[in-house]
Amino acid sequence: MTDHQAPGPIRFYLDFASPYAYAVHRDLEALAERHGRALEWRPILVWAVLKALGVPPPLESEAKRRYLLADMARSAAFHGLPYREPVRLPLSTHLAARIFHACHEVDPVAAKAFGRSVFRAFFAEGLDIADEAVLLSLAGEQGLAPDFVRDAMTGAEGKARLARAVEAALADGVVGSPFVLLDGEGFFGADRLPQIAWRLDRPHQQERSAP
Repeated sequence: MTDHQAPGPIRFYLDFASPYAYAVHRDLEALAERHGRALEWRPILVWAVLKALGVPPPLESEAKRRYLLADMARSAAFHGLPYREPVRLPLSTHLAARIFHACHEVDPVAAKAFGRSVFRAFFAEGLDIADEAVLLSLAGEQGLAPDFVRDAMTGAEGKARLARAVEAALADGVVGSPFVLLDGEGFFGADRLPQIAWRLDRPHQQERSAP
């Protein structure tokens, strides 16, 4: 990036069933805004990324599942967010992600608002975000027509958009959710938020110019 180029957007790869993406989404938005950076939401399917990488699902171990369920509640409380244990995990969020990507093409602001409502529905209200009726209701709150939403969920282009998002995630080195790509540098996990803030205050260009 040269001195004459505006900084590009920060990419926020997320799965709507990721409690850690939920935990940091609000703070990440605020952090990007403070630094004058756009935050580009990129919903993906973590299970598809892990499958491509040959990595087992994180909830496959019962001991790890017990720990993660407790840590989910703690992490939400730490970030000041309401939390209710999800109705079921694991859960595929392909329908919600397809709606987001379709909406983003016509109204990026509404797409983010929809994304926030999906997080809230799953992690604070105990709703099943794999249920088409639930998603139709959430999308309707953003003014999306039912036919548009149904086509996004089940149409060929909706499936293709999400497949492209997963492919882009793999190309960007994504290994889970949340994963932030900041000026080509990847940060994985909710606990990376302080490092993202540090990097925004101290970009690579400053490090290279230091004696």
